[in-house]
Amino acid sequence: MKLTTHLMKSITRLTLSLAVLVLTLGLTLLQSAQVSVPAQSNDPSRSTVRSITLSADITIYGGILLQTHVNDSKPMWFYLDSGASSAFILDKRRASALGIQLEQFLSRSGGAGPDFYEFAKAEGVSISLSGLMFKDQSVGVLALAEIEEQFGGSIDGLVGIDLFTNYVVEVDYIDKKVRLHNPQTFTYSGSGDSIPLALRDGHFFVPAKVELRGGAQLNGEFVVDTGGYQVTAVLTTPFAQSNNLPAPNQKTIFDRSMSGLGGETKVLVGRATSFTLGSSVLRAPLIYLSQDKGGALASSEYDGLIGTEVLRRFKVIFDYSHRRLILERNAHYDEPLEYGMSGISFRAYGNDFRTFRIYQVLEDSPAAKGGLRVGDVLLSVDDVPASRLTLEQIVQMLKVEGREYRLRMKRGSETISVTIKMRRMI
Repeated sequence: MKLTTHLMKSITRLTLSLAVLVLTLGLTLLQSAQVSVPAQSNDPSRSTVRSITLSADITIYGGILLQTHVNDSKPMWFYLDSGASSAFILDKRRASALGIQLEQFLSRSGGAGPDFYEFAKAEGVSISLSGLMFKDQSVGVLALAEIEEQFGGSIDGLVGIDLFTNYVVEVDYIDKKVRLHNPQTFTYSGSGDSIPLALRDGHFFVPAKVELRGGAQLNGEFVVDTGGYQVTAVLTTPFAQSNNLPAPNQKTIFDRSMSGLGGETKVLVGRATSFTLGSSVLRAPLIYLSQDKGGALASSEYDGLIGTEVLRRFKVIFDYSHRRLILERNAHYDEPLEYGMSGISFRAYGNDFRTFRIYQVLEDSPAAKGGLRVGDVLLSVDDVPASRLTLEQIVQMLKVEGREYRLRMKRGSETISVTIKMRRMI
């Protein structure tokens, strides 16, 4: 079956994706940098400016990229991450290219995975977001290469929680805009839902409820994580275990496709009856149950996190000055919550991130039955060269139940062709 005309039109530009909640939860160990903004800067909290719109790109699945300059550099793209407890994070390679001196080289645990990871700090760095200047910053420096492979494009750095505590941050997933409002003058007059927002240990928390099949209800405090890309709600290992999850009759899929600071994370993916956030009730949501025995997802300090598959269904306003998260339902609200239907997890490689290699093949999946293997490289989909696709587009294609695709793959020196039919597995 050929690709649709609509899909072909969507291939015309590169959109980035982040298949990872796992980076930012490991950043708590980095000391949050103090934002220093000069009085003459374009800072809405220190002038008569009521709001500004940042240069941003918001992807299909809710990844938020902000155009950023570091020490008068050419434009870079930083991921806006409410789950990052440091003000700014810079990729190690970008820091080297800019000649930024690093210090305090440390090896720490406590990332998303159970292993140790390396990080450093840089002092006196200037960051500009659409002319909004942050001077003399203490910036965390990390290697983001593995994250980029899951993202499908370049990540030069992260913008973390300090932006959310200094401004009212409005994320409009439909209009693809990020706006900053002066917290001293901001008023809200819309019809959105207002949910209590708490700040603890460098993370934002809101109350939420998971209803399981059979009627059991789990109430918890969840991290609000704009970096939790392509996931709905993730329950930590202690929270899942204390509630005897997965239930004996609950169907789950073992997924190890996500990794980041501290290595690979392991989850069981299942469905619940509903996920309730304020007055909004999402039906048949995917719920990710952590199986990690170390790292952030094994922590007993919190119950879970809420990712972009929930957040992108709203206009989201982080109004920490009034201790509230405001949610306005948008056109995405009633879209079904789907898991991949091929059994394949790809990662993107190369300077252009257009070399797609299989990282995981799920058991008893269309891909497994078609004989696909870890390490196979995608050459084309229905005669469309892989070089004309992005990772996000491939993920989107492989979530359409009943669709058949002819995949041409490279395995070593051999080229193979496989036809697989998408099937809902969970």
